[in-house]
Amino acid sequence: MHSFRQIRILLARLIFALLTPICLAALAHAQSHPTIPAADRKLIAVTATGSQRFTSAEIAAASGLALGTIADDEDFRKAARQLGETGAFSDISFNYSYSSAGTKVAFQVADADKFVPAHFVDFVWFGDHELLEKIHDRVPLFHGELPTSGRLPDQVSDVLQALLVEANIPGHVDYLRTESKEPPATRTKENATHTDTTHLASYDYSVANVTIRIHKILFTGAGPDELPRLEAAAEKLSSREYSHALLNNLIDHTVLPLYRERGYLKVSCSAPQPKTIKLEDFDSPDPNDERRAITHVDVTLAVNPGLRYKVTGWTWSGNQAIPTDTLQTFIHAKPGEFANVVRLEQDLQTIQHAYGARGFVTTTIKANASYDDAAQSVAFELVVTEGPLFHMGELAFRGIDNALEARLRGAWRIHPGEVYDASYLQEFLPKARKLLPANMDWDVTPHVTAILKDKTVDVDLVYTAKAPQ
Repeated sequence: MHSFRQIRILLARLIFALLTPICLAALAHAQSHPTIPAADRKLIAVTATGSQRFTSAEIAAASGLALGTIADDEDFRKAARQLGETGAFSDISFNYSYSSAGTKVAFQVADADKFVPAHFVDFVWFGDHELLEKIHDRVPLFHGELPTSGRLPDQVSDVLQALLVEANIPGHVDYLRTESKEPPATRTKENATHTDTTHLASYDYSVANVTIRIHKILFTGAGPDELPRLEAAAEKLSSREYSHALLNNLIDHTVLPLYRERGYLKVSCSAPQPKTIKLEDFDSPDPNDERRAITHVDVTLAVNPGLRYKVTGWTWSGNQAIPTDTLQTFIHAKPGEFANVVRLEQDLQTIQHAYGARGFVTTTIKANASYDDAAQSVAFELVVTEGPLFHMGELAFRGIDNALEARLRGAWRIHPGEVYDASYLQEFLPKARKLLPANMDWDVTPHVTAILKDKTVDVDLVYTAKAPQ
């Protein structure tokens, strides 16, 4: 039996053993985190260095730290995490100091390596500049480009959705990560193991659940000679659904070529500028539109024709297989005429085909223009890169039986080792079709591969047969 005194000693030792770690932890915490008066923890400055893309004020705003609030180490860590989650920075660190005047925190950052543009496909209710400003006001790290990872693209989407709600527009914001492919410079068997390089090219934001229709396309800066043709082309787009792709196609294939074939070689056209309008008693041709809100827009395209140039002449270089006098016969324009670069591009393609028929299947021709703005004239230097001479390699037929293959192979007139004629395939295919069974519909897909290492061309013809309709 223990005496009462012994029991008291044992209890005291037990209590001491239990309390000692707690006391030591409290002491350590008090020593490493001394109590800072609230007044000293009042945030008076947030700065940032190290960025070549963003200002100190923009980084400070994106951190979420507000001047005048009480902040400590944990708040600064949270702010650093918030900056990191945007994807705009590859490295973030910070330090801070307390004083009787208040607390200052300084971030040190390094910009992320890759940013890509943001495209706003159909936000027609806002001007381009207005939209960028509104987004930047709420997403300080946005200047028209976004990092390839992180939350910044989602933050932009959230702001766009808020703008639609504030404007009473019943749409839903979507965005796509648009990728582009960079194909190898030359598709040959010797580099067939190389795959196309795919990389993020842009973020494309659009509005779903809202129908936007073109009412009218207006042209500013267009002269009386060009305006009727432009308006006739634009009339075909009336009542069509608005899209940048549709309008850019109009610019690239109608507006700019119209001027370039008339000597306006430096013509430019602004990006489409839509403006919402109200139409009374408008009958929609699409009954599905009744289920959606409809927005009608007039679109302005500002054309700047620039100077009108006349051709003074051409010089050739790099050509050996075909004499200059022969090449010049392919060029339709004459000195003193207004330069028509649309026709010139067609003429150069014809010359490339002529080279291909002679076995030079990789020939390229570059037109370098020398402008004299004072005289409003232009001279062209046509640089030919002929490349090597190619010969016939392997010929393969797929999708047909042996007997039919033998018939088609017998009709092919370029033998292995002979100079390859790139124009011959267009001559052969119609003749070969007459040799195919007439009771089937035939499709043929040709694959032509230039092999740089051997200077040969392989032709692979893939046939597909189906019952006639």
